[in-house]
This record gives sequence, C-alpha cells and structure tokens, in this order.
Amino acid sequence: MARVLLTNEEGTNFEKALNLIPHVKKLYDELYDKLWNSDIVKRETKEKIRLYLAGVNGCETCMSMSYVGDETLNQKVLREEDLEEKDRLLFRFIDVYRVRPRDLTDADMNQLKKFYSDTQLLELLAVINLFDQFHKLIVSLDLYDFCSLQRKRCLP
Repeated sequence: MARVLLTNEEGTNFEKALNLIPHVKKLYDELYDKLWNSDIVKRETKEKIRLYLAGVNGCETCMSMSYVGDETLNQKVLREEDLEEKDRLLFRFIDVYRVRPRDLTDADMNQLKKFYSDTQLLELLAVINLFDQFHKLIVSLDLYDFCSLQRKRCLP
C-alpha cells in the first residue's frame, strides 16, 4: 500500500504520487523527454541503463518492458549475457557510482572514455540519475501497482 496520499487522477501510483507536486512532475516529464529523445547517447544505451537499474532496484514491470522494441535486449541486460565490453564497464561503473561515487578513480573514468566522450558521459550520468531516482521513489513509497519490489533480481 502506498506510503503517501495518491491523487484520484488516472495513471499509475507513481504518477498519482507525483501529481501531489505537479510542478515537479512537469519538470521530471520534461527532463525524461529531453534525455530520452536526445541523440547524444544512443537510445539503445539508455535502454540498457534503464533495464540494468530496473534489475538492481527490483522493478519487475520495468524489467519486462522494452522502450526500444527489442525484448531480447531485456534478457541480455538482466542476465548480463552477450554484452559488449563497453556495456560491462558501464554497468560496473553504475554499481559504484550509485552507492560510492568517491570510490571512482581516474582509471575507471578513462576506461569509459574509451567508448564515450565527455558530453556523452554527462548525459549518461543524467540518465542514470533519472531512472535510478524513479525506481527509488517507487520502491521507497511502495508504489507497486507499477513495479514489484524483489529482494533478488527477477528474470521474466
């Protein structure tokens, strides 16, 4: 059961909760739209980040959806199989960045810079922050009509 009041408007519990602060919801929607539609980083890379974070945060619904029309990507990312080196590096970076950003080293960044420009790295960080924040809001506020919290990573 949601841990905050939900509006009576249509939408997911996540959307209903954000409707309590419409000015923030509008900004989130705009940021999501700008980041998702930007061509600085390939959409498939953003989708891999979204899927990886869904797995880390235990969001079953998010893990099962494809925003790019390639559901085989879901299994690859969630099982971490047949991934390119740059994806493995990115996922390891995400693991450290989310919880211990001070532990990131110049060597870590240089590894990523083999594949991404500084501009791309900044957009990657923005995408990571946005999706991680969305999942954490859903999980911490028990807004599970949209996602299901799992103690372990679940694979469809």
